[in-house]
Amino acid sequence: MRLSLATFSIPRAFAIIFLTAAFLGVGALRWRKILESQNHAIPLISLLRAYGAGFSLMFFIPIIPFANEIFRTYVLQREHGIESKKGMASVIIDRVLEVTSNLFVVIMGGVIFLFLGDSVSYSVKSVGIIVFISIWCVLIFFLYLRFFQKKSILRVFWGRKKYMLEVEEEVFRFFRVRNAFLWKGIILSFVRSMLGLARTLAILVFFGKGIAVLPGITMLGFYYLALLVPIPGALGSHDALQAVAFSSFGLGAGSGAAFALVIRTTEMLFAIGGAILFMRFGWSMVYTILFKKSESFMKAFQDESR
Repeated sequence: MRLSLATFSIPRAFAIIFLTAAFLGVGALRWRKILESQNHAIPLISLLRAYGAGFSLMFFIPIIPFANEIFRTYVLQREHGIESKKGMASVIIDRVLEVTSNLFVVIMGGVIFLFLGDSVSYSVKSVGIIVFISIWCVLIFFLYLRFFQKKSILRVFWGRKKYMLEVEEEVFRFFRVRNAFLWKGIILSFVRSMLGLARTLAILVFFGKGIAVLPGITMLGFYYLALLVPIPGALGSHDALQAVAFSSFGLGAGSGAAFALVIRTTEMLFAIGGAILFMRFGWSMVYTILFKKSESFMKAFQDESR
């Protein structure tokens, strides 16, 4: 691990920071396209601030459900006068597109892991990974099936609450095959994943592992898997997954732990910047997100849809 980290120079560190900035920036651009589909033209720089602040919530307090989504909805309403149901729909769409592209990478990485990795690939841990991926595949398939059939999903969790059903209608309007913005969102999602792969390959090259594209896809997929575990900075979960991946491809478990540390440290820099941006929106919002239930916060928006 120390040997891998020792290869990092300041120019190399800046290269990883640049790729991480691009990785996050494309996410904000995708959100902007979703809002454009709702006829809202928001300056990208403004969305970058909100997106960065939301990223800090996902990084530091992922255990609080929907904190990022609620926060971004709040910013759209307060800063740009966008109806909360449209704002909430935009962040839900953004999340669905992101999970879809992430899952595609996870599946590709899992297949590469099983067929090209060594005997570690058939351990109990690997079986657990396969089961976990399979569950998410089923969930995503079910989600898109309901979207294109225009059948309610939120009603299962929220009953017939008018606000949430109106949010769902906004989501249905986006997920139409003939909607050009849907395909723009999908393309940007995969561009984001390509940037994630470029960052992964750059770290491997800097570690002296060469340009290992196929193992890199597995490592990116394991990064996405680690994000599904609600632990701040994916601490521990990401390290363990990368140790398994690096060992499987004969690159050394220690290098896997070093890889996870580089990713976490870089993203922490952006998360700290996002936290500073988050604070500028006011302590009242901090209190609402951290100490009130998501459902209670959502009720504050229901008056506008009655």
